[in-house]
Amino acid sequence: MIIQSKGEFTTFVFLSGLLIGIFVSLIGGGGAALYLGVLTSQVGLATAVAVPTSLIVALPALFFGFLTQLKIKNVNFKIGNQMIIAAVPGIIVGTFSAQFIPQQLYNWIVGTIFLIMGAMVLIKYVHHSKQTTAGHQPWQAAFFGLLSGLMVGIGGLSGGATTAAGLAILGLMAVEAAGTATYVLTVMSTISLIGHLFTSTFAWQSGLVLMIGAIIGAIITPLVIRHLNLDKVNRVLTPFLGLIIIYFGMVNSIINPNKN
Repeated sequence: MIIQSKGEFTTFVFLSGLLIGIFVSLIGGGGAALYLGVLTSQVGLATAVAVPTSLIVALPALFFGFLTQLKIKNVNFKIGNQMIIAAVPGIIVGTFSAQFIPQQLYNWIVGTIFLIMGAMVLIKYVHHSKQTTAGHQPWQAAFFGLLSGLMVGIGGLSGGATTAAGLAILGLMAVEAAGTATYVLTVMSTISLIGHLFTSTFAWQSGLVLMIGAIIGAIITPLVIRHLNLDKVNRVLTPFLGLIIIYFGMVNSIINPNKN
């Protein structure tokens, strides 16, 4: 795509942020990989600068998305807190160990986890499991939280799909899983950002337009969904979530395992 003017470029980046904000609100992810793609391929930032900048861009959208989800009562704090408590040590361990893990091995591990969890979400949907949030075991939420924390510590916000999938597997409806994931990821991303503030360089101006679009998308999406039939929305979003997670897994482990 060739962008002719600064105005067209700004509009394109804004719309990209808007679409990503809508997308991550639907699946409950952080969207860092999508923001990173825009910042590197369209804005032209170096990867070393784009990675922490994508975190800066993603966090406000997550926060405002969380506030909106909270307003419409889509956040399960009990399960979310169980995941966060387990995620904190995972973030610390992941951050420390990241320097020792080859990128190719990391991508393969992440991809394999995504493939397995995406398949679990689809299997749960196909078999119409009757499991409810009251029947889950706390260790299950802690496991998914620890796993997400490790992935956040090692690779930024890549724990978003794991968090959303884990919540769906625990028995939350897709809309509640997405809402709770925004809460969990907001807290985890804030912890991760604190570390980056001392070690990374940010492109503040480049990410601002992208950030504004993402915030608007994150706010309007749950407000629109609340006026729809939640049972029908859940029937669509649950398999969509599973397929998206499988796609992320294929990208990481099969299609492009050597990407840095």
